This record gives sequence, C-alpha cells and structure tokens, in this order.
Amino acid sequence: MLKKLIINCDDYGWDAPATQAILELGAAGQVSSTTVMANFASAAELRELRQLASPTLSVGLHLTLNAGQPLSAASAVPSLVNVDGQFYTSSQLWQRYLRGQVRRAELKTEIAAQLHRLAGASLVLTHADSHQHLHQYPLLGPALLGILRELGVGRVRRLTAAGRRDGRGLVLQAFARSSSHALRGFAAPGALVSTFSTEPASAAGFRRGVAAAFQQHDLVEFMSHPGLSERAGSPLMRVPEYAFWRSGAARELLRELGGELVSYAAV
Repeated sequence: MLKKLIINCDDYGWDAPATQAILELGAAGQVSSTTVMANFASAAELRELRQLASPTLSVGLHLTLNAGQPLSAASAVPSLVNVDGQFYTSSQLWQRYLRGQVRRAELKTEIAAQLHRLAGASLVLTHADSHQHLHQYPLLGPALLGILRELGVGRVRRLTAAGRRDGRGLVLQAFARSSSHALRGFAAPGALVSTFSTEPASAAGFRRGVAAAFQQHDLVEFMSHPGLSERAGSPLMRVPEYAFWRSGAARELLRELGGELVSYAAV
C-alpha cells in the first residue's frame, strides 16, 4: 500500500512573491495544497486561487491572529489588537491569553470572519492550520481548535516538528505534546515534516524528512514556504524551496520512497 504525502504551501496571500510562487507550483502539479492568510490575500488573489483549486489542490485557512490587522473591526475584537489596531505578535498574544486578557468570544468573531471571507470568495475549504502554529500553543491552541470545530472545520494540521533539534523545534515539540489532546475529533495527517524550515531545500533533506515520517505514519504532511524572493527578516529560505519544487525532483523521490502525492481531501 502506497504511503501518502500532502505538500502544503503556507502563507498564500502573505506577499506577492509567495502568492505567485504557490500559484505557479499549484498549476504545475508540484504541490497539492495551500493555506490562505485571509486577512492579507486580495480579492484578485482569491479569484486566481479559486480557478486553480481542485480535488488535487486543496485549499485551507492559514489562521492568522498574529500578523497584520483583523478582518473584524478593531472595536469588535479589542483584546486581540494593540493601540494601532494591529494583531499582537505570537508571544504577546499567548502571554495575554495566559493572563486572561483575551476574550474567547472575540477569537471566535475573528476566526469566523476569516472563514467567511474565504467562503465568500467561493473557496471550498478542506482544512485549517495557523500562522506560526498558534493552534497548538499550550492552552491557547485547544481554545482555537475548539472554535474551529464549532465553526465546522473538521481537518487540521498536526504539529509534530519531528526530527527538528534546533531550539524552536524543541519548543514546538513540547507545545505539540501539551495540546495533542485537543486534536481528538479532527482528521489530521500523522506527522508534519518541516525539514525546509531549518535548512535550504534539497533532495537529501526531502528524502530524510519524508522517509523518517513514513516509517511511522501512512499519511504525512510536508510544510513548505516557497517564494520568488526572500522576505526581509524571515529565517525561511523561500527561493530554494520554490526552485526545488519547480524542478519536479520531489515527485520522483516520492515514488522511490513508496509514496504518492495527495491533497487534504484524502485526510
């Protein structure tokens, strides 16, 4: 029986270089899924994605509560925004939540607004994940997952950070363990491969990450952040990722590993 791999491109709509890279890779059939930053993507970008979406290219929500500004009026979600009407950073939001300064009702208001914007663009969503993995932060993550469930989302990313030994990777592994109980009732891949978050994209890195995940799971997700240019201040190496996927090498490597490319519709 073939193993199954989802290649999901995060950050659709984040900026033009990322969005265009994802559109090109999706059209070429080199990736199988993307998740949209609903508070960043333009109406034109949503229309382009709608034309490309298919059973082999799934579309989900990249829940964003920690970058840019909300889709809701700032007055409707005051506990989520700073004095400039912008979302707090991930660490600020988490700390505020732990101190009881974030209202659940406002989280639900904004999450619903993001889902509604994508549905309003006639995008049929298959799943959700979150910017910088907020949906699996301790205590905050279970709250977000509970709201997503209430709003009809049935598939989500399972954060595992498997194989990562860098500082952030170890923290994320601890976060994932602390919030794993909240994934019950959701459909989710068995593991998340994030090899390209800490090293330039390469055939060796792809093979190592996917092979290790396939040893334990039949359905695995590979997280990707491709771009036509690098983003200032970001540690991600977007151009090498784009070039690797564009080369088509991943499909041949996947066949060698006994796997096939699927979308989130297979979860």
